[in-house]
Amino acid sequence: MSDINYLQTVRYSLQNSFRFLLRIDDIPFAMITGVDRPRPNFSAPQDFQLINWKFKQPGGIVTWSDINFSIVESFDNEKFDSIAGIILNTYKKFGYDNPNQVIENAPILKDMNKRALINSIGTVKIEVLTPNGDVYEVWQLYNAFVSKISFDKLQYKTSQILGATITLSYDWADMTYISSAGRETTY
Repeated sequence: MSDINYLQTVRYSLQNSFRFLLRIDDIPFAMITGVDRPRPNFSAPQDFQLINWKFKQPGGIVTWSDINFSIVESFDNEKFDSIAGIILNTYKKFGYDNPNQVIENAPILKDMNKRALINSIGTVKIEVLTPNGDVYEVWQLYNAFVSKISFDKLQYKTSQILGATITLSYDWADMTYISSAGRETTY
């Protein structure tokens, strides 16, 4: 293989950060402009001493960092709902009601429990794409739920597009690699 062909192969196979899809039930992925990839955190190693030698022992606890994703707002009176409305509705679907919206003597009062919050957002997957648009890496978040919604600040001094940052908490994630031949390996 010549050096020129090798360089073209390497350039083609390098991943760009803009080739992704975040798939969440009810939220249009075309409006999502950025997402964190899942990050495992390993507890600090502990020292173990045997006579006059010190050894490192793994801490043994793994936690996963919350992820954030950015979504742009669109205001179109022809649409059924705004992006902000969709986001708030997913959060309120099972887990939360404003105090003035609680109906007295309602048969089912919502309580902010983890299962209801997980059900309100549904399945969360981050798909990483090849330059041809094929999925080659899929991250799936398990027991994900919305833990924070931060809407962008309104201000006169800028003309940037409005949006929101959503924080998701989850218990763990796995990553599935899909080769060009279709073979899947999950880690």
